[in-house]
Amino acid sequence: MRIRVYYFLAEAYDSFRRNWVMSFAAVMVVFISVLLVGSITFLGHIVGKITSDLENKVEIKIFLKDSATKEQVQSFEAKIKELKEVKTVVYITKDQALVDFKERHKNQPELIEQISGNPLPASYELSLKNPRDANKVAGKLENLPERKTVVEKINYARETIQKLFKVTGWIRVIFLVLITFLCFASLALISNTIRLAIYSRRKEVAVMRLVGASNWFIRWPFLLEGILQGLIGAILAVLLLLAIKAFVLAQFQSSVPWLPIDINSSFYNLLVFWLMLAGIAIGAAGSTIALRRYLTT
Repeated sequence: MRIRVYYFLAEAYDSFRRNWVMSFAAVMVVFISVLLVGSITFLGHIVGKITSDLENKVEIKIFLKDSATKEQVQSFEAKIKELKEVKTVVYITKDQALVDFKERHKNQPELIEQISGNPLPASYELSLKNPRDANKVAGKLENLPERKTVVEKINYARETIQKLFKVTGWIRVIFLVLITFLCFASLALISNTIRLAIYSRRKEVAVMRLVGASNWFIRWPFLLEGILQGLIGAILAVLLLLAIKAFVLAQFQSSVPWLPIDINSSFYNLLVFWLMLAGIAIGAAGSTIALRRYLTT
């Protein structure tokens, strides 16, 4: 058994070396395919973090009437906190609202000078466990008995939120479609490349069959050769992605520190594992598909 395994490995290596042009082409196909899939996954992860960050900033703001009594406000607050979709409830007093306003517009002193007294209302800021529940929570707030006596206005940018979730949903779908397409395209490319390599050695395969070699005895060297091609291509792609992460992405992140575009080590390590596995799988699958024309199971 050990001799047979050594034979298969030696045959795969010799074939890889003898047919270096075809092997190089197959490695480049896997390299480009895995690099594209890795880059799209990188970009998808970054876009996903940005969209999640935008979604998590969705909040509902409730402006209170100045005529509302303390007891009415407290009763209203208690009912807000009972809503299961609400994560946090922050009460902003009139004085705090004025301080925040002046801080936001500190570069516009002429605007601040025009304010007499404190025209700003007290308010509540609600963050949600799931930002997609904004419409649902706003509907519940509108139906509370205290809505007419306590609440001046409920603000949650309904149309903007709906457009945001629609756009982020489409972005996720597009990235999923791109990754799926690239996987199938790379499988087809490497299959055709290996098919050409096998075609150039079809006489060798025919001779092996004539002397009684089984299909699997013929198939294993080609299968291992495809795996070797896939592994080398994947390693080259991973090394280039590491360089992109270390230099290009780091420079970009320092230029726009307010964007959540960092890629943590756990995600990168997991991506490397799956890209290596994908390279091996593409090579093996490409060899298997290519051999079907010359071997019967």
